[in-house]
Amino acid sequence: MTSESFNATIDVQPVKTLLSILSKLSEEAIYTWGPDGLRIRVVCAQRFKLADIWLKPEAFREYNCPETIKLGIVNERLKDIVKTLTSKETVDFSYDSGKFSLEANGLRRVVKLLRLEYMNEVDLLPDFSYSYSLTTISKDIRDYLKALGKTLAFDAILNTDSEGTRTLLWRSKNDEEPIEWKPIFDDENPERVLTASDISSTTYTTEEVLSTLGATLRKQSLTLQGGQDIPLRAEWTPHDGFRVIAMVANRS
Repeated sequence: MTSESFNATIDVQPVKTLLSILSKLSEEAIYTWGPDGLRIRVVCAQRFKLADIWLKPEAFREYNCPETIKLGIVNERLKDIVKTLTSKETVDFSYDSGKFSLEANGLRRVVKLLRLEYMNEVDLLPDFSYSYSLTTISKDIRDYLKALGKTLAFDAILNTDSEGTRTLLWRSKNDEEPIEWKPIFDDENPERVLTASDISSTTYTTEEVLSTLGATLRKQSLTLQGGQDIPLRAEWTPHDGFRVIAMVANRS
């Protein structure tokens, strides 16, 4: 009987992006390695935010994992070595005889694994009936959220204008001096696309949404979905073969 094992080599930048995303959610995660790549589903301790992260085999320079292997890992233990590397370097991951290690630039670390039975595993992300989908660049969203400053929350409002066209408006929850963002859809903003059905108005916590999208690049294309009294869903591809779905709970 052969022991479970795998080995993978990847550029360092996707690993840094992965650890940056996870740092906004949890100190630890279950890394599920399998034939279809690396999957990580994680929820924050307060259960306000969760993410489904998938690094497909094509995200790696080399990838060999014939069977599914779940490893409980403290994210900071990977960061110790990864943070010392430049963007042109690569990271080797391997698991054999019950030991998980990473190696890069002559440095090697064996990572102590956590007991899976004591960890919170997310099987599948919840599914909702979304009333709108907005594709835009990360800069649009992050600039608005940063402009809110200490404002605790904002409303995402989908409505219909006098011509019957669906419009999207984000408005801060300070009625005396509201800060608004209403995306413009024209030839000068071809990256923005809105598809919508029912009208809706839902409140979200500013810091939770900002931290969830904090690992996106400013010119990164992303798709946001929302609706009446349901979580905000964001999806983006930070690198080739690397897909992220994140969700932020609405405020009741």
